[in-house]
Amino acid sequence: MIVKNRLRRDNFIKVLESLWLRPNRSRADIARELRLDRSTVGYMVDQMVELGIIEQTSNDSTGPRGGRPSVLLRILPGYAYSIGVELTYPNMNLIAVDLCGRYIEERTVPIHDYGPRVVDTLALETSRFQHSVEASYEGRQGLLTLGVGASGVVDEERKHIILSDALGIEHPLPVAGPLEQVLAVPITVINDAQASVIREAGRRKQKDILLVQVRYHPRNAVQEIGIGAGLVIGNQLIRGRTITHLLKPPVLDDEEKLTHYIDTLGQSFALAANISGVDEIVLGGDATSVLDRLDRSILHHMSRKGAGRDSPVLVSRLDAGSDNIAAGAAYAAVGFLFSSLTFPLDANFFDA
Repeated sequence: MIVKNRLRRDNFIKVLESLWLRPNRSRADIARELRLDRSTVGYMVDQMVELGIIEQTSNDSTGPRGGRPSVLLRILPGYAYSIGVELTYPNMNLIAVDLCGRYIEERTVPIHDYGPRVVDTLALETSRFQHSVEASYEGRQGLLTLGVGASGVVDEERKHIILSDALGIEHPLPVAGPLEQVLAVPITVINDAQASVIREAGRRKQKDILLVQVRYHPRNAVQEIGIGAGLVIGNQLIRGRTITHLLKPPVLDDEEKLTHYIDTLGQSFALAANISGVDEIVLGGDATSVLDRLDRSILHHMSRKGAGRDSPVLVSRLDAGSDNIAAGAAYAAVGFLFSSLTFPLDANFFDA
């Protein structure tokens, strides 16, 4: 009985994840994707409709053989939400997003010191933010999880920020403990570039995308700029080894070294794009002068040493705005609940 209920629970979560990733699809679409019997999917969908988790909408067009329009499914707007936090300087940015991708509320909180007590401040501010969201939010499930995006080297398993020049963190900083105690939900900690590429892949509906961030650091940082990269292949975030030591830029005033560095960086990202087969390289951040030159360098190396051939990969810019990393962290946290099959569902689902 335990095994049977566990398998049933896992299938419920997989159906819900399928609709979270690709809403407005039919029962047949989901059954084909998950390789489940259509009657099994239909049973699970009917239960989730009855419990107010997903809703049905009619497709305006007729079926492929001219039959009745198919019934499309999506997660009910307002069913549940997650919080994403971007740790940056001199502010932290918070955003609440529901499972349909709708922004519920945003907030910016000044942070002047990323010392040992910053996590207590983070726990306090996220708790206040949660209370503010739920004062007007009428979701059935409430807060599911919280994701934190931070610049630098992150240990996702231990949920520590190991090192961050931008934030002045030189020793491992445990992030999850106080947050989990205060919010009583799972916490995910992720590098900011990885959070950003997750959000941008979803926004652009791209399965394969490489994102490169170039951002100015605060005045008290050792390096003037920071460079990070995130890669999504087949809708999955690629979690490679840290490359911070490989991306260390020279002093911006040293034009000769900076020119050589940008050219080498452009060649490296062009090579990465060719090897991974991505469709698009997205450049983001506020270091515009460096980004302009990096853009040209990537295109030069993608077009076979400037031989005049068109680049097979689109190079574009990240839309302006401060929500990308915070929203990406919220999205990554929900994604972890699905991938680990720990998404919270009512136990009554599995008693029948």
